[in-house]
Amino acid sequence: MERPDYSALADILEEMNKEGGFRASILARDDGLLMASAASPTTNREVVAAMSGYVASTVERMRDELGLGQLRDITVRCYEGKAVFKKVPGTRQPFILAALMPKRIRYHARAIGKAATKIRHLMK
Repeated sequence: MERPDYSALADILEEMNKEGGFRASILARDDGLLMASAASPTTNREVVAAMSGYVASTVERMRDELGLGQLRDITVRCYEGKAVFKKVPGTRQPFILAALMPKRIRYHARAIGKAATKIRHLMK
């Protein structure tokens, strides 16, 4: 079995940040382990990765209990910005793609969806 090119993950995240106007993005395993990132030096990548795993697992439990169907993404809106978490399905290891953005960004789904597709193809 051929190993994925993990160095390409950071390039995918950089491209996503440019297209979406995001200030940071990370790819984490569902247990919160950081896999790749594209963020400023002031962003604590490990904290974002850990929070990604925590948020996703909490929302998954809520989704199951409430019978809401398959999870598309999770958006946390705050006064200073937003965080969007998206599960990347179809890979051997479940991944979470997280993007941090200023509050002025309204349309993020396309950039995040394109990056998730590229990651899925790379990590199969």
